[in-house]
Amino acid sequence: MSEPKHLAVDLDDVVLDFVDSGVIRCVNREYDAGLVIEDIVDWDLGKVLNPIIGGDWWAWWAKRDWLWAQCDAIPGAIGGLQKLRDLGYYLEIVTSKPEWAEAQTWRWLGKWRPPVHQVTIIGMGEKKTDRTEADILIDDKPSNCDDFVDDGRQAIMFDRPHNRSAELRPGMDRVFNWRSMPTALEMLTYEEAVS
Repeated sequence: MSEPKHLAVDLDDVVLDFVDSGVIRCVNREYDAGLVIEDIVDWDLGKVLNPIIGGDWWAWWAKRDWLWAQCDAIPGAIGGLQKLRDLGYYLEIVTSKPEWAEAQTWRWLGKWRPPVHQVTIIGMGEKKTDRTEADILIDDKPSNCDDFVDDGRQAIMFDRPHNRSAELRPGMDRVFNWRSMPTALEMLTYEEAVS
């Protein structure tokens, strides 16, 4: 790598295991729902969760905001970030949060201490492309990846059941775990160099 690449890394469901160790664990405990991560096959969690909890899941979660800080890290995420940092990447977490969740985000970051250079928390309606100069985005939300590619940058979609139906476009790759991240980044960098 000739010059360090600036990576924007999403937090929830890329580094922080929000859906599985947070939301699903809580729903199963409170409603004995028996949900597993593979049940969440759409970005809109409300399609699965609203009927179970009998209302808006986001309002339900806001009343349990302290649980955000209790979520686990995605397996391999902390070590994977360290490897990327060791390889010379500049790492910036860019995460969308409602104001009521910001304090819990900082608590989680303090507990897990991901080895990043910068943390940027943006509002729920903001685009990540407008808030970071990163060359590459690592995210689980298809529309965020599309925004980066539309802006002439690159994206890596972190595989989760809710994004498996999303189509990859030129300038995008998909990874299934943190172990494969350096290879995916190398391939994107190579593709950029030969295009």
